[in-house]
Amino acid sequence: MPLLFDTPWLTLLAGAALIGLAFGAIAAATRYCNMGAVSDWVLTGDPGRMRAWLLSIAVAVLGVALLETGGVFDLDQTRVNYRAADFPWLRYLLGGLLFGVGMVLAGGCTTKTLVNIGQGDMKSLWAYAVVGVTAAGLLYWPEARWFVDQTLAWPHFSFEAISIGHQDLGALLAGITPGGSLKHWRLAIALVVTVGLLAWLWRMDHGQRMRRADAIGGLGIGLVITAGWLWTGSPMGQALMSEAALAFDPPKGTGTQSLSFVAPAAEVLRLAEAPALGLVTFGIVAMLGVIVGAGMWAVVRGHFRLQGFRAWSQFGTYSIGGLLMGTGGIIAMGCSVGQGLSGASTLALGSLIALGGIVLGAFVTLKIMLYRALYPESRRRSLTCALLADLRLIPRRCHPFRDEDPTGERPSGCSR
Repeated sequence: MPLLFDTPWLTLLAGAALIGLAFGAIAAATRYCNMGAVSDWVLTGDPGRMRAWLLSIAVAVLGVALLETGGVFDLDQTRVNYRAADFPWLRYLLGGLLFGVGMVLAGGCTTKTLVNIGQGDMKSLWAYAVVGVTAAGLLYWPEARWFVDQTLAWPHFSFEAISIGHQDLGALLAGITPGGSLKHWRLAIALVVTVGLLAWLWRMDHGQRMRRADAIGGLGIGLVITAGWLWTGSPMGQALMSEAALAFDPPKGTGTQSLSFVAPAAEVLRLAEAPALGLVTFGIVAMLGVIVGAGMWAVVRGHFRLQGFRAWSQFGTYSIGGLLMGTGGIIAMGCSVGQGLSGASTLALGSLIALGGIVLGAFVTLKIMLYRALYPESRRRSLTCALLADLRLIPRRCHPFRDEDPTGERPSGCSR
């Protein structure tokens, strides 16, 4: 394509690079990681990184609400249509669960995977390659795409059937409550959610002050997610995309969007197969920016180290983890960043369900690994009872491991 037509798209991509660089540097400097948040909380009881995750969501929710209320952008039509009226709830839940399991097996969520790649971890590079191959198969293989979009879309519910045009919490309340504009409902709900999240993260550690790194990480990542929406959804971003669309071969991946890291892994493979500027998407450049940003921080701090697999079993675990992350990310239409941050910032109900599935999948996987390590001779029934008790689905007194019994067995099991 002539350079004249490349200029608007290159301008957008330059912004994506800066956003990715900021995300990678902040995540590396503060150890921000969604899987690490769940892991610390489950294994050691440390809520620090979970508080950072909640803070980043709160900041993004508030930032999006204020900018959207001010008319800076409109997130009702985004590249990943988070607020679509069609609501395939099982797809969100199943995809989230698969992704949550996968990120534990792969040693980190997509955020941590990209940060680790920047710091020289070849294990994470392999896991992310598996994510890309899996995602590409589900996106570009017609039969697989049909299965994901048609079969996994059932059961679903359309909010348009009850005269509600979008699935975000503000639109749902506006649709069932007489009076008040959609804009005002969205702002009100965002304020309530933000205050609720801040109160929750305060109570998580009995009111103790957040660690500085966690506070900086949560605030910084939340602002970066908001910046992604601002850069692509503002009048300037929309004008640049409109200009790029007039090119003889318009670029792929246009549309209002923020960060997500599963689909870009597949897009990189498509770009490698047929290199062309039009195939370089916002997501690809932002993803590469994360790697470079984390790498620059690692070099400056002297943390860059090449690392590889220590055993074939580790190779297998990372491979399975990458497979599940790629599968779950496509099914749920986003990863722990795509749905857990970008989607959650729109307060879309599907994003919140996917986020819950991710946390639940990681929680259960971490608990299983912990109990198998501590009580290797325990029976499957005891493990099941322990998980049900941890999830508060049965009384806590039924927990078979609460007395530190090395076998994990209790005479009355879950019947007590």
